[in-house]
Amino acid sequence: MRVSEPVEDYTSSEAASDSGQENSSAEGGRVGSEAYTSSSDSEALQGPQIPFEQLLQQKQEGRLSSKPYTVHKQSSTQPIGKVGKSDFKRQNKNRPIEQSSKRPVPRHRQVLEVSNSKSRDPRFENLSGKFSTDQFRKQYAFVYDEALPEEKKDLKRQLQGTKDPDSRQQLQTQLARVEQQIKEEQTRRQQQDQLKSHKAEEVAAVKQGKQPYFMKRSETKRQQLIARYKHLKATGGLEKVVQKRRRKNAMKDHRYVPASRHTKP
Repeated sequence: MRVSEPVEDYTSSEAASDSGQENSSAEGGRVGSEAYTSSSDSEALQGPQIPFEQLLQQKQEGRLSSKPYTVHKQSSTQPIGKVGKSDFKRQNKNRPIEQSSKRPVPRHRQVLEVSNSKSRDPRFENLSGKFSTDQFRKQYAFVYDEALPEEKKDLKRQLQGTKDPDSRQQLQTQLARVEQQIKEEQTRRQQQDQLKSHKAEEVAAVKQGKQPYFMKRSETKRQQLIARYKHLKATGGLEKVVQKRRRKNAMKDHRYVPASRHTKP
């Protein structure tokens, strides 16, 4: 029994020393891990080591955010080799949108947002109402009643004070064009008055119990020629118009006359 007691003391001392070593090693590992995590956290909070001049330049260009720098940790579910979709946002609405450099730039892109302005043709839109020829003639009657007669007087005044042959020819052409427009408008108004009077007579006849009568185009043209003949006869211009028509018909008939043959003696 005396021999076995020292052995028990030795084994207990070895166990105590082994447990002390294990505790010390565990405490040392814990202290080392805490020191590593604290150093990594401090590095994450401080951010990467960037020169002050580069930081100042980024701040002036607007690329540096005013918010504190934070390191985004990678998710454990996402693979290491792949990068997540970036959300490009503008810090200010007046700045351009940041886009990824990995995408090719399209040839046609909309730089500025412009509201779509569609052109509208009043001739085919219901918003402009229906076209009325009579209303249009009434609204623009001043062109033939005031504007063109005034232009005619001005052209005659310029023609009297101009001696250059080219200028006189140009003024005469313009004067003839204005006179033709005035004359055509007068003829159109006379024909329109004649049609209105005929329609009024037919309406009155229908009210009396007669059947309505619709004039054909040939009959309308015949009535217009009769009215023109009466007007020319009353104004004294009938002979002039008849002579002009005779010359025109003679020129037409001259084309069918055979040419004279030149024979040698």
